[in-house]
Amino acid sequence: MGRREVFDPAVGLTPRATDTDLPSRLAADIREMINEGKLSPGQQLRQQDLARRFGISRVPVRETLSLLVAEAAVCHDPNRGFHVAPLSSSEARQLYRIRHLLETQLLSTVRWPDASELADLRARLALLDHHLTERARAAWVRAHREFHGAIFALSPDAVLRREVMRLMRQTDRYRAMAAPDIAGYRFPADPEHHLVETLAAQDREALLDAYRRDRSAVEKRLLASLTARAL
Repeated sequence: MGRREVFDPAVGLTPRATDTDLPSRLAADIREMINEGKLSPGQQLRQQDLARRFGISRVPVRETLSLLVAEAAVCHDPNRGFHVAPLSSSEARQLYRIRHLLETQLLSTVRWPDASELADLRARLALLDHHLTERARAAWVRAHREFHGAIFALSPDAVLRREVMRLMRQTDRYRAMAAPDIAGYRFPADPEHHLVETLAAQDREALLDAYRRDRSAVEKRLLASLTARAL
């Protein structure tokens, strides 16, 4: 067995001890570090190191790690403690299959956006295009999730929306892991632009077709990337 990689508390995170919801804030920071590849699959996360880095007690640190365990971004073992969850083709395939089913249902219920909502979506598209040109993968993943969240917010089905967004956060690290493929994206971000065009045209069939084609391409590209890494 190789040397166990351990989180270095001296780098990477910015203390935010005055935040009112510290565990959620710290979880967002750690999640982004995972997406950026600063924390690798299997890497150990020691509570005492995190607590010392933030100048806080271990209680909010444990709450933070528990949040990430619930998202399957972090695993906990009684002997090993907390560590970044491994990646696998099997998990990715199942997660994207569930997402496909739920997101298709959600998109079938969205109302058509008004002029201000379309303007907001187009502004988000401009941000996605910017991140593509800058090769800013973590920022792109975050903006990509928020873009889709804005579309899903047009649906009245609150329970489905919450579950879909939870699954999107859970698959962020897979999408980020395939981030070198962002270089192969056509500019602008064609799939996302097609979604907005179909929403503006109020064409349900075209909306669902654009989504399915994009989802199929993403899943194929991701699984190929995982297979190349023998995961």
